[in-house]
Amino acid sequence: MHWTDLNPQLFFAIQAVADVVLCAAVVFILGKVNRELKRRPAGIDAGSITELKRVIEDSQKATTALIGAMEESKKALRDISRAIDEKEARLRDLMETASARIDKLEGAGAVAGETRRDGGNDEVIRLARQGFTPAEIAGTLGLAEGEVRLILDLARRRSDSR
Repeated sequence: MHWTDLNPQLFFAIQAVADVVLCAAVVFILGKVNRELKRRPAGIDAGSITELKRVIEDSQKATTALIGAMEESKKALRDISRAIDEKEARLRDLMETASARIDKLEGAGAVAGETRRDGGNDEVIRLARQGFTPAEIAGTLGLAEGEVRLILDLARRRSDSR
């Protein structure tokens, strides 16, 4: 049986009983507190004042420590934010550089399709002079990396022998 299957009248009766019990508990507690207050002498004793001062001093120290910790946290967050901003700027620069290189490679790839038939070696050498790695050249021109390295080595030897 689930609690939603209860008859609304039964649910109301349970609620009314719970309210009466709660009310009786509140009246009982108020009576106890009233008796305790009548037993104590009026006024505040010196021990209570001393204890209150100690608690206030402790809370002031804790508050000061908390404020210090919050300032340190704020400083650390500023440092982290600054580092993130620097890394973001660096990442943007790297992305722009990579995008420019990709554009160069794509442009070289379009030209490479035409020059591959008649002067593929010249295209490999041209891209190497532009600063592309053998792996990048191989990917762009559709050649094996070893073939690109061989072409570059032969070109170096040819220029050294002249």
